[in-house]
Amino acid sequence: MTVRKATRSEIREWLKKDAQMKKMISTGKATMTLFAWDEDDRRIGFLFAFYREIEAPLDGKTEWFVNVIDVQESARRKGVASALIQEMAATARESNAVQIRAYCEIHNKASHALWLKNGFGISPVKDAKGQIPGNFVTLRL
Repeated sequence: MTVRKATRSEIREWLKKDAQMKKMISTGKATMTLFAWDEDDRRIGFLFAFYREIEAPLDGKTEWFVNVIDVQESARRKGVASALIQEMAATARESNAVQIRAYCEIHNKASHALWLKNGFGISPVKDAKGQIPGNFVTLRL
């Protein structure tokens, strides 16, 4: 398996085929798309994140926020998502970001396990009724 940053042309080609994904990612300068490829050069996973200033009084500290991570069902539980996260972390460190964050729906056990396995902390989010619809996950770099 190989994980690397996707080229703009690869992203354009992919988005032509997947209208739903086109609503979830962009190709601006402050974004990152990683693809995971199997040994036959088939895309088996991807991660999309965007770079932003943390909305807190931290004098311009920045983070990468993972908006989407997905692995084809046939390639799940084989380390693909972890490889994507590790590559993302390396890039985040190079950009001097202080953390990586993501949001995880409360019922997604596999996602929670993935984030925990990769060293992320888990922080519940409560709605106005006191229910927990999901968690933010954070890795301090």
